[in-house]
Amino acid sequence: MRATFRTTFLLLTALAPTLVAAQGWQNDGRGTSIWSVAPSEGQCNVSQAKNLARRAGIIRTNVVYQDNDTLTLRGLTEWGERRDIIFANVRGCPEIGFQDVLPLNQRQQQPQPQPPPIQRR
Repeated sequence: MRATFRTTFLLLTALAPTLVAAQGWQNDGRGTSIWSVAPSEGQCNVSQAKNLARRAGIIRTNVVYQDNDTLTLRGLTEWGERRDIIFANVRGCPEIGFQDVLPLNQRQQQPQPQPPPIQRR
């Protein structure tokens, strides 16, 4: 009984890294692991989109929106301005647009309705 348990335990211990790696766990080389799953066939890979955004001059990108049609990343330009870049969620991640993101204090605010002037007699 002990020999069977020991053999099974040693076999599972030897196969554990292979089983974990097959399911998406990736070691980052600094003692931590991250879960990464490849996108479905024909979809935009987030890491590929980040590389394309970097080539377009947008750094430090994060995914802000993703659906079946688009993938939107937000990052900084070399001048420190925020910019969204939008990719089609298909193989190859073609860029379909970009948009500057203004800080709240610089966005156009709705004009406040002015009260009617006071008429004096």
